Amino acid sequence: MDYIIPINDLKDGKHRYEFDVADKFFEPFPESEVKKCSIHVVVDLIKRSTGVDTDFSLKGVATVVCDRCLDEFEMPLEYTAHLTFVPGDEPGEVSDEMVVIPRNDTRLDIRQYIYEFINLAVPFQKYHPDDENGNPTCNPEMIQRLEEIRATQTDSQETDPRWDKLKDLIN
Repeated sequence: MDYIIPINDLKDGKHRYEFDVADKFFEPFPESEVKKCSIHVVVDLIKRSTGVDTDFSLKGVATVVCDRCLDEFEMPLEYTAHLTFVPGDEPGEVSDEMVVIPRNDTRLDIRQYIYEFINLAVPFQKYHPDDENGNPTCNPEMIQRLEEIRATQTDSQETDPRWDKLKDLIN
């Protein structure tokens, strides 16, 4: 599936495009943290003589790796963004919401923007969701191993008396 909007063929006014993003979408992006997903993208745009205003809306799930237990899980994602594309002589991003495209461009390739929005929707810390009692749903074997490692590190840590003197300065 291509993620191209034929802006030259559009009449001025409102238009809507919908795309479904799946695993194959990420093949050109080997560095992507997300490799598997099922995300529906809606692009509402208004074409004007001065440019194209777009509103992106993404909703779906992505398979990510839990930062706590390292197991994969499906994380719900939602994201909205606004971009304005204006024709100009010097293509590039003017700001977070404005992009200059070449004057003679007849098509708007939005693949890169969808990729960036999906990655922006993924939180910095990714953990399995808690169950209804507030307990983590992570891999229990990994959580047990982490607790064992934490306990042995705590038991084996001896403090350097020089650091203890510095700690006294804080108190």
